[in-house]
Amino acid sequence: MRHRLTVRELRLKRIEALYRLVFEKPARFIATGFLLAILIGATLLYMPFAQTEPVSWIDCLFIATSAGTVTGLSTIDIGSSFNTLGELVIVALIQIGGLGFMTVALMLLSVLGKKIGLKQRILLQESLNLSGPGGTVRLVRNIVFTTIIVQFIGMLFLTVELYSTGDYRFGEALYYGFFHAVSAFNNAGFALWPDSLMQFEQNTAIVVTISMLLMIGGLGFTTIADATEVKRWKRLALHSKIMIASLGVINGIAWFGLMLFEWVSVEGALYGRPIGEALNVTFFQAVTTRTAGFNTVDISMMAPVSIGLILILMYIGAGAASTGSGIKVTTVAVILADMWAFIVGKKETVILERTVDAFQIKKAYVVAISSFFFIMLITALTILTNAHIPATALLFETVSAFGTVGLSLGITAELNDAGKGFIMFMMLLGRVGSLTILFTVARQMDRKIRYPKEKLLIG
Repeated sequence: MRHRLTVRELRLKRIEALYRLVFEKPARFIATGFLLAILIGATLLYMPFAQTEPVSWIDCLFIATSAGTVTGLSTIDIGSSFNTLGELVIVALIQIGGLGFMTVALMLLSVLGKKIGLKQRILLQESLNLSGPGGTVRLVRNIVFTTIIVQFIGMLFLTVELYSTGDYRFGEALYYGFFHAVSAFNNAGFALWPDSLMQFEQNTAIVVTISMLLMIGGLGFTTIADATEVKRWKRLALHSKIMIASLGVINGIAWFGLMLFEWVSVEGALYGRPIGEALNVTFFQAVTTRTAGFNTVDISMMAPVSIGLILILMYIGAGAASTGSGIKVTTVAVILADMWAFIVGKKETVILERTVDAFQIKKAYVVAISSFFFIMLITALTILTNAHIPATALLFETVSAFGTVGLSLGITAELNDAGKGFIMFMMLLGRVGSLTILFTVARQMDRKIRYPKEKLLIG
């Protein structure tokens, strides 16, 4: 005789099925965690006690997504739309987004004295894109310690400089210093001033402080921990060497390019300005373009070739296990090294006297190609639903959202609800990674059947 399930048994089975759906794959759990944090944050921002003027639900959700993914794109002026409580909600979302959902969760478990098991370690491994679950507890402690120390030092420098201008009382300077130190270290790009940092274009102390916070956050926690422990270049991990070298190489190329296009070229926004002022502006934009949405110059006034350079930098992004996004510097390094190895006829891909694993090479190509596919798809959909906005500006917005950079050509507020939805998806995809999104829906399997090989005509 067939047993009929009771209402309670049916409910338990549904809960069990939902649990399996969420926790079956680490990638799915991480994406769900980010979504949950964003929804809670959006709900708090939507409450009247967090607002100084009425803000729609879609705009609250957009700001929460932007903060939770440390992007910095905004459809409204957060400094005038939210009160201190609302701004603190944004700070909390930025901190969660920068550290990573699993890092915050494991930190809380550690504080509460709970045991961190293998499943939690594997989740952190997926969250930070680590090679293995070993040493995760120590890494979490290093992440938290680094975050507190660096943000505290940055807050002190910003507070002193803002207070010295005479425009802020000490309490205001301290609060502004705290907010922007958190925003900068986590590469969020949110500012409480409506013009971002344009009023501080020639304030060297603020420009350098924000730049240092951005670069340290963009290096990646594993790189910082490795450099702190090893302290010798030869003993550093290959990943750390690539990340440290990228600070000089990529930022140097970006700085030179922006000087060439913006100061030397007659089309540039800095043409005719003193060289000292131009160097100050282009240095900051070279640093912030890869990871954060701060700006000291109107991006929409820049030369078209500079916009193209910025698009490339935003697509590349920061380092793995960092507060930034993009396809990551190491991905680009592996692809370029593999291309060179193929051109010169080498059987192995080598970077700095280290052979790159074949699986990592394949992963690099998948990350780059899948990310490019998502960018093209979302750009096309956004253009179709926002025909009143130039296609170039929408492409720039989509790449900025993917790289969680937050720079814009000034069209974010003009997006309709559909456009805002597409950009929110790209911000989430950029933060958790295109592979993570694909792993949440794809079923991985290794077929036992092997098919015969056949050569194709390529090129």
